[in-house]
Amino acid sequence: MKRQLALLDYALGAIRRRGVRAATMVAGIAFVVGLYGSVVLLSESLRAEWRATLDATPHLVVQQMRGGRPALIDADERFGLDSYPAVRRIRARVWGYTFVEAIGANVTVVGFDDEVRDVVVESISGSVPRAGAEVAEGIVGTALAERLGLRPGDRLTIPDARGELVVIEASGVFRSSSALHAADVLVVDDAVARALLGIEEGLATDIAIELTRDEEAAVVAARVREAVPTSRVIERDALVRTYELTFDGRAGMLAVFLLPCLAALLLLCWDRLTGLGSNERREIGVLKAIGWETRDVLSARVWESVIVSVAGALAGSVFAYAYVFVAGAPGLAGALFGWSALYPELDLAPAVEWDHLWTVLGVVVLPYVAVSLVPAWRAASIDPDEAMR
Repeated sequence: MKRQLALLDYALGAIRRRGVRAATMVAGIAFVVGLYGSVVLLSESLRAEWRATLDATPHLVVQQMRGGRPALIDADERFGLDSYPAVRRIRARVWGYTFVEAIGANVTVVGFDDEVRDVVVESISGSVPRAGAEVAEGIVGTALAERLGLRPGDRLTIPDARGELVVIEASGVFRSSSALHAADVLVVDDAVARALLGIEEGLATDIAIELTRDEEAAVVAARVREAVPTSRVIERDALVRTYELTFDGRAGMLAVFLLPCLAALLLLCWDRLTGLGSNERREIGVLKAIGWETRDVLSARVWESVIVSVAGALAGSVFAYAYVFVAGAPGLAGALFGWSALYPELDLAPAVEWDHLWTVLGVVVLPYVAVSLVPAWRAASIDPDEAMR
């Protein structure tokens, strides 16, 4: 143990003597670890944000299909499930997209009902829309409000399905904590939503089914398909798997794009580590002349590589944390969010497991140490007389 501590102390002194080269290596490793770490931290935090919204997601969503595309469905359709014990609630939902020319983007219009009230009442600044108000009221998403400069009490004008202008007063604005699922949302009274989307009374966009137990989802979905063969049933578990695969795919794609950076770093490290200067050769020769064995020189060089790589990895991890959770991951967030025009501003909470961090460190630190072994062995095998000459 004392031998290794002595070798570690020598390695620290060697790093101080060759400070410029060590700083270059640390900066390169920190850059690569920061890039990979940013992707991992951002994707894991987005997964945590998505999982936090599961309680407000219905177990089953039923859509009517026409020509292979979703169509309007009878709002009173119950699929023969009124007396089924596992079904807690069946409700028709009115929602859809409308294009707002002022911002050049689609806005998600959601009809307001008691269920929506329970979900949004704790997530807004202002008040919920009032039915039958003289001027239609609505709750505006964070990104939409920022793009239009809206605050509670301001008004906006949107054309309805017939081309007539509808004036809507922003009774409330979603808080930033709900930006992930309410960035481009406009929640209005059910009648206003129908006018904006062109949905007649008695029809709905889809039917949401909530169950008493998650295990009943497959059975109830089969009964719905049997009752309405032309319907498409979307299970919450399937939706969760889709989002997980989406995040994994996008994060994996970004990680693959960063492989050239890792390869360039390893090539740089190989070039710098294989080039021994005259002072280093003389130093190794003196050490072997005074009794150092080859394994001692090799251990000291490996300790140098470990110290440099760990220092770079720690610096890169700090950079990744600050880039994602302090700066908001500018430039990288859009690649994982998937919004076409209205991007949310998220206050992401750290949500990453230790195995992910170890994976990132292993991808960079272990290859660097492995690359340094051959140059270290060559340096340790130098003949002392030849090195001192």
